[in-house]
Amino acid sequence: MRPTTRTSWSGFRFALAAFAVLLLARVGFEYWADDLQTPPLDAPIAVAAGGALDQRIRLRARDSHRMQLRFLTAGSDYDRLRALLEQPVYRDGKRVSAGLEVPVRWSLSEIDSGRVVVGGEKATEDVSGWNSDEFSRSVASFAAPPGWYRLQVRIARPVPELAGVPARVLVGLNPKASGSWQTEWAWFGRLLCLPLDPLLAIAAALLAWFGGRRWWASRRAAAATA
Repeated sequence: MRPTTRTSWSGFRFALAAFAVLLLARVGFEYWADDLQTPPLDAPIAVAAGGALDQRIRLRARDSHRMQLRFLTAGSDYDRLRALLEQPVYRDGKRVSAGLEVPVRWSLSEIDSGRVVVGGEKATEDVSGWNSDEFSRSVASFAAPPGWYRLQVRIARPVPELAGVPARVLVGLNPKASGSWQTEWAWFGRLLCLPLDPLLAIAAALLAWFGGRRWWASRRAAAATA
């Protein structure tokens, strides 16, 4: 084999190894970022019946988390549900709330010791966000060190007006108050991946072309000497 051929093969193997390392790092980053940003909790709760949930959750970063009540519009009268959740409620001529009240009591405690880290009670009202699929209400924001916790949530009193409306409790990173190095890196890393992914695709095509060309040349050389 000529020196130039050995050099080209050596360069190809180096480029292939570098590409493999970069690709593994890209895949590993995506898996890590997805795991970090996956909501620790998204579970159903029976609002109309005054239901409760008791869940083991994992917080992955020392960051602010937001708890929300989600009211799903599937199978419900959209306009009626929006009116219930948004329209002011008056009693004796005085406004008492911005929408039907849903009182929520909750606590976050350590798994091992049972010590309550944070908790509270709130008569939720109005909506903090909506789309064609759901309305949401803010319940609380909290922060705690990374680890496993027990989250208990209870609807403090039944709300029969919401019978037949599916509801869920969502806990996730608060996008307006997240500032740990993990969430910052996940956000900026995904921005960096926007131009990186096309470059990886081009590199893969070039490596495949060069490798295929060298393989075909070696096959022809072997056939010629046979």
